[in-house]
Amino acid sequence: MSALTFKLLSHTKRDDGLIGRYHLEVTDTSSDRTVTISAEPKHLASARCMKTLLLDRCIFYRATREEHDQMVLAMLDPRYASSEQ
Repeated sequence: MSALTFKLLSHTKRDDGLIGRYHLEVTDTSSDRTVTISAEPKHLASARCMKTLLLDRCIFYRATREEHDQMVLAMLDPRYASSEQ
């Protein structure tokens, strides 16, 4: 189980109306350390990209592809998060 929690703070749109960046709050619950990151949608699609983004901020992300996909879905679709409870 990951000791990280993710919260979607906001997003910014590009000139064409599509989402350009997601702004996230990542908390390491084992140390209570919180960082804010900004990521392009393509970076959220991959656990490997997320690992790189977080390692740059000295946070180790150990999620499997399936765990990562579930985290992203829960973060971006509140209906999914509420159906899991």
